Amino acid sequence: MSQTEKQIKGQAMGHNGIINYEVDVDDNKVEDLKILKHSETSGIFNQVIDKLKQNIISQQSFDVDAVSGATVMTQAILDSAKKAVKNENVQLTPVAKKNAKHQTTRIRTDVAVIGGGEAGLVAACRALSLGQKVVLVEKNGYLGGATILNGSNVTGTGSKVAERIFGKQIDQQDSPERLANDVAVECKHTNLPQLTHLMAHNIGPAIDFISEFAGLDYQKAQTQTPEHSVERQIELPTASSYEFIQKVSKAFEAKGGKILLGTRVEGLTFDSKGRVNGLTAEADNETVKIKAASLVLAAGGYGANKQMRGPESKGIDYYGPMTSTGDAYVFNEDLNLKTHNLDWYKVYPHGVQVEPGIAKLTTYASKKATDMGSIYVNSDGKRIVNESDVYTTFRDAILNQSDKIAYLLMDERTWKEVYQLLVLHDFTENEIKKFFEDQDNRPVFVKGSLDDVAKKAGINVTNLERTVDNYQNFAKDGKDPEFGRDKQYLHEYEGHTYYLIEQCARFATTLGGYSADPKNLELIDKQNQPVANYFGAGEVVGGANGHDSMPSMMNTWGISSGYVAGASATQNANQHKVEGSDDKKITAIVGTNASKSYNRRLLNAMKNLFGSEADFEIHEIKDIPLFNEDLMNDEPLAVKELANTIEESDGVVIAVPEYDHAIPAALKSTIEWLSCAEHPFKDKPVMIVGTSLGIQGTVRAQMNLRQILDAPGVDASIMPGNEFMLPQAANQFDENDNLVDAGSEDFLKQCFDNFMKYIAASEVEEKSVSVS
Repeated sequence: MSQTEKQIKGQAMGHNGIINYEVDVDDNKVEDLKILKHSETSGIFNQVIDKLKQNIISQQSFDVDAVSGATVMTQAILDSAKKAVKNENVQLTPVAKKNAKHQTTRIRTDVAVIGGGEAGLVAACRALSLGQKVVLVEKNGYLGGATILNGSNVTGTGSKVAERIFGKQIDQQDSPERLANDVAVECKHTNLPQLTHLMAHNIGPAIDFISEFAGLDYQKAQTQTPEHSVERQIELPTASSYEFIQKVSKAFEAKGGKILLGTRVEGLTFDSKGRVNGLTAEADNETVKIKAASLVLAAGGYGANKQMRGPESKGIDYYGPMTSTGDAYVFNEDLNLKTHNLDWYKVYPHGVQVEPGIAKLTTYASKKATDMGSIYVNSDGKRIVNESDVYTTFRDAILNQSDKIAYLLMDERTWKEVYQLLVLHDFTENEIKKFFEDQDNRPVFVKGSLDDVAKKAGINVTNLERTVDNYQNFAKDGKDPEFGRDKQYLHEYEGHTYYLIEQCARFATTLGGYSADPKNLELIDKQNQPVANYFGAGEVVGGANGHDSMPSMMNTWGISSGYVAGASATQNANQHKVEGSDDKKITAIVGTNASKSYNRRLLNAMKNLFGSEADFEIHEIKDIPLFNEDLMNDEPLAVKELANTIEESDGVVIAVPEYDHAIPAALKSTIEWLSCAEHPFKDKPVMIVGTSLGIQGTVRAQMNLRQILDAPGVDASIMPGNEFMLPQAANQFDENDNLVDAGSEDFLKQCFDNFMKYIAASEVEEKSVSVS
């Protein structure tokens, strides 16, 4: 190591615990940021840390933006590292970030998908595979949504994948009908049967599709839960949903799909008939406007939004992403979409509280413990449930306790197995160690003699000892007269060292949501009418699993609904291609050859306002040469191209400056070309607008232009009245070329609306002339 090299170690408090890191510095420059140890959710952490490191190194500063969706963790690293480096007397020289002007990006695509979780990714992949151009928009700086916190376990019913895993003979015991019946029984028939049918009959094809598309190698899930009447649960080799998200997103982009991260949808756009036809989103220093034939809403739930949560969630810890804030219920508000059961949540009994109100799942570990004979007791030291029953039974048993807490009691041989599964699924060794060390706070993790663990956990010692004695006798006899537990799970405790782990109810997933057509997942409004061009998938559409879902079924719904929504969006987009666009094609002409023009900005403002309801394209005249009759037989290409554009358009908007009480010479010259060599203006509807620095707003130039457009050889159909003249142009636009005066904007909207009606009336008149 040279004298100028330093390896600066530090710690930051992330969302889930301590993050140990190292900053490598040489000659007062950051060379690397290395994460030595952390307890964050790997699926999120792995996606954002490289982005954070690149920003730090490229800007040579820790005063960079935290990564959206992982703000707590990334900001903690930035703050801590900045202090650690300063304490080592390192003097960084920041590289000034270019102050990029806020820009508006416009994208045209066949299918736009809102949300980068499991359902959104599958929908996007399905549409892409069917030949569509697809853009996926995700508000966070990473992909995965709520899925990223789950395992990868899913059902394989009806798939070739399941046949390979379980064998044809065993797989034939399963069927979509059997899966649908299991769902109905588990949720006590609160499900919407048609949505359940859609899920059960599409999960097989969906699993086969996404496995092939992304190279997913499913295998038999290590846990086959009793809620399922037959073995059908499968998972990826890592058992992690991160593997799913990583491989699927990589395949999607490799095959031509486009993903926009850190891009938050703020609103939807509509065509002239009021139908959804796109979205508006905000990214870093950028407004993104996407126009699409079909939209798929896969924006997830609202578990992190306490204002939206109902009384059923009271006192139950949340373990989902803090970014599940129900944004869709805001930007869809004007659509008056039909919703149902917004107060339903998927509540699991397996969880430990890692901070107030926040829990982590222990499903696999808890199931392993009960398989090996562990029992559930309450604070009074009494057993509360048949530990090998279905989850809903002991979920309800836990919720019936006054403190909504139970404790899982196990011996040391069981703890060793449980420990391995905790580490495999979202816990770190250091985190578990601290649970045992901290006896003053939740979660309760204690070990020792039976007397020790009872006292440490605040449990009635006498009752706990009596409970264990009784259970030991039940295990010896192979019969459980208290709760009827199957004898295969009645195993005696071994040794004298016990482990006691808190278990609390927790939820991440909302089970209600928007209503959708069960045939194609098109969203429905409160009048039970389908919302054209708009489809739903995943958690944002509720009902398939009812008021409770079996293990593996949230992933089953996410994948199957994404598969169906992607196909439906494709069919809808293809129909648009067959029918053609209803959007009016508007050619907007900048009436000057000057590089700086307020009238160009006025047309930009009009495109911002009307780009969703019309095909509004701005064209320049700066490359058109001065009109010269000598060149009539050698017409410039730029003239011919503009003439063709005007000919193919439904209407023309001309933004005219005023030079010496008249239109600019460049515009006059252009019209001369277009009335001599070409005649595209004949009977073409034209709207005139203009802005100037003075107070009269191009009034004379507009009068002059009307005269010219009415001349023989031009013969344009100029919209009467509706004279939009914007004075004092220097004060009328913001940095994004939006009008700043609400009154001016309202008047411009009125004028443009009249122009669209004028075009429609002209078309009707033209048709009547043709018929006669």
